[in-house]
Amino acid sequence: MIQMHIVVMSRILPTHALGGMQKQCMDLCDGFTKNGHRVTILTTAHQDGIATEIIDDINIHYLSPSQPERYSRAWSRACKLKISEIHSEAPVDIIHSQSLGARGVLRWADKQNIPVVSTWHGTSLTEISTFFSSARKSPRYWHWLLLMPVIFLRQYIFMDLPTRRSSDAITLVSPTLEKNMKVFAKNKVHVIANGIDIPEKVPARDNRETLHLLCLGRIEKEKGMHHAVKAIAEFKTENVKLDIVGTGPYLDELKLLISKLGIDERVSCHGRVNDDELSELFTLADIYLMPTTRQEGLPLTILEAMANGLPVIASDIGGISGVIKHEEDGVLVKPGDVTELIEAIRLLKNDEDKRLRISSAARKTIEDRYSKERMVDETLAVFSSVMQGVKQ
Repeated sequence: MIQMHIVVMSRILPTHALGGMQKQCMDLCDGFTKNGHRVTILTTAHQDGIATEIIDDINIHYLSPSQPERYSRAWSRACKLKISEIHSEAPVDIIHSQSLGARGVLRWADKQNIPVVSTWHGTSLTEISTFFSSARKSPRYWHWLLLMPVIFLRQYIFMDLPTRRSSDAITLVSPTLEKNMKVFAKNKVHVIANGIDIPEKVPARDNRETLHLLCLGRIEKEKGMHHAVKAIAEFKTENVKLDIVGTGPYLDELKLLISKLGIDERVSCHGRVNDDELSELFTLADIYLMPTTRQEGLPLTILEAMANGLPVIASDIGGISGVIKHEEDGVLVKPGDVTELIEAIRLLKNDEDKRLRISSAARKTIEDRYSKERMVDETLAVFSSVMQGVKQ
């Protein structure tokens, strides 16, 4: 394969916040560099004011003026200036846009005859359904029920569609997103499931006195971690504990709920943790919970949990059911249904044999279908195909 200079554009990275999309972006970039390609990332401002850094041979530029994690016109202008500067020093061969990341340089890329490949974890249309599933419908918030769908629809028309139209190829993390990718996407779409590093072995999880549950990810209301907290409150006299890992705008409200329910001793919020601490929490855990109400593409955290041999209880929404077969390598529950979540936890708690069978099957599913190497290879194959088309 011809060695390429790949510019990756994303509004958010793991340095901004913990989350599946961020990790998938960095895993891809790591794979690109290990295959001999040059990788430059353009992203939004760093919280600590850092302008540039190099991580594992990946050059990262945090552009100002911009707000961390936020799309803005200022960031789009900064992207255009920076990519022009980079291109003059080391010609860019291809732009990889995480969703709307490259929207500010689409015209520039077209003039330079540089192809754009965009990867989508969801769309503005899926955000509308997510909003309605988690919105507060009290009179105090009624105006958001009218305003937010208009905002998402405007973003779909003026941001999603132009990015799609200008993309030479589109990759989706789940086939469930294809139904929302019909406009400006004909003959462009490639489904490339997320992939992860698979641990060499998993710990024994039989004969444990306390059942440890784990939730991991960016803490937003749509992720449904409050449903997990409410479920734990029902196990009043049983040895069941919950570890929550991550940061986000809903964390303070989540902590208030934990305190209100009087379960501080059974629920721990760890915030952001390093890789070693996360590995320890995966080892300690018996079950992974993802009670999301968001229209997820393919949550990376589910794959990580399954790779670590954890039976997953997750909402039957978005692309999740494309990974999990109910009661074979995981358990699916109705989104937002705390009663179903409690029943699923109790099922796996009381039937250790079933829990261990699901654990083994989950691990095998990841080994067979979701390796990081496969994800990187398939993405590079799309890049290569697009590059050949440009040369022709």
